[in-house]
Amino acid sequence: MLLVPTRTRSLDADATDLGLGWDDLGDGYWRLRGGAFALIVVEIEAVAAAENDDLLRLFGHDEAPTLAARRWLAQQVGAEEIAMAMHDLEGFDEVVRKLLSTLPPEQVLSAFPPEQRVAGLPPEQRMAGLPPEQVLLALPDDVLRALSDSYLDTLSAETRAAIRARVGR
Repeated sequence: MLLVPTRTRSLDADATDLGLGWDDLGDGYWRLRGGAFALIVVEIEAVAAAENDDLLRLFGHDEAPTLAARRWLAQQVGAEEIAMAMHDLEGFDEVVRKLLSTLPPEQVLSAFPPEQRVAGLPPEQRMAGLPPEQVLLALPDDVLRALSDSYLDTLSAETRAAIRARVGR
């Protein structure tokens, strides 16, 4: 048995090169004839659609599965013994990416401490989208101490108070 997300041109070409013919068994199931042994091909996406199988959709390229299917996958990945076996499966990373893409970014990021959320990002990306006064608050205390009083006077009262509390002036 061969399970594939969909039949592809390369799969069809390989079958032809081997002298095999396709018999459509319906709803995404195929028999390849002409080989030394019986071979059934299952097109995951077609079978998942025909059988309305959300669990099977996890392993195809279709849209995100239902909450029940995502919950099932999370339970499987959460079990230490099964997680190891699943992690070794071909396409596991794609399944996890698909699952994560169905969740709001805030929910995904909430699983990680702040330092892991920004690990690997260059400083300009870490600060992207912040107003200038918030960027100032990200500077080390030694740099904040070097700011002149005249510059500090141009800042909002809230930012000035935060800087003065950190640098002691």
